[in-house]
Amino acid sequence: MTTGGKKPYDTVFLDVDGTLLWVDLDVEGYVRDLKPYSRNGLTVEKAARPVWESLRRHIRQNIEHRTEEELTDFKRRNAEITAEALDVEAPREVLTEVADRRISFNPYPESVRVLEELRDMGLRLYVVSNWDLFLEDVLSELGWMRYFESVVTSAVVGVEKPEGGIFEEALRVSGRSDEPGLVVHVGNDPVSDIRGAAAAGLDAVLVDRKGDIEAPEATATLPDLNGLPVLLGAR
Repeated sequence: MTTGGKKPYDTVFLDVDGTLLWVDLDVEGYVRDLKPYSRNGLTVEKAARPVWESLRRHIRQNIEHRTEEELTDFKRRNAEITAEALDVEAPREVLTEVADRRISFNPYPESVRVLEELRDMGLRLYVVSNWDLFLEDVLSELGWMRYFESVVTSAVVGVEKPEGGIFEEALRVSGRSDEPGLVVHVGNDPVSDIRGAAAAGLDAVLVDRKGDIEAPEATATLPDLNGLPVLLGAR
């Protein structure tokens, strides 16, 4: 469908965390798993801050580890740093396994339906995300890889949003380097997603689930993904 003589989008770049799903930590489960290894008693109150800081450290630093071996070693060291902060003494493999098991990736209620609708509309979907090397594993476990033509992650490219390099790579992979006007990027962060995409010459749709984000560069703003098929179909 065309509106006002404009060509419709045929390609959609999608952010993951905060757009398609949210990441959560089961701190209570972490405490149950590691309490037997605690030297001074382990409680949820004591564990919450170090456990969440471990996740934030992973997000900040995962781009520095661009091979599976490097990332696996980093995850082990990160788990050990958290255990040391909590005065927990356990085998390295136990710490890493617990840290992995107690993180969860939770799709927003509308995500699957919207992905299916976008594919049914004939749109080509690509993930463009600041994430580590294992994002495809996460998407595979959710059964989502069938929706995407390809996955472009910062750890593979070596550049994080909002830097233009990751959008340039996504345009290259999608075959749209010469026609960025056919691409829209959808994300929840006003800087990494919206400002970054706009600077790369892309239209950008902000998903503002809390209703408190200002993003003047956004082509459109939605409270969730529900309105995305109509928005893209009506262009």
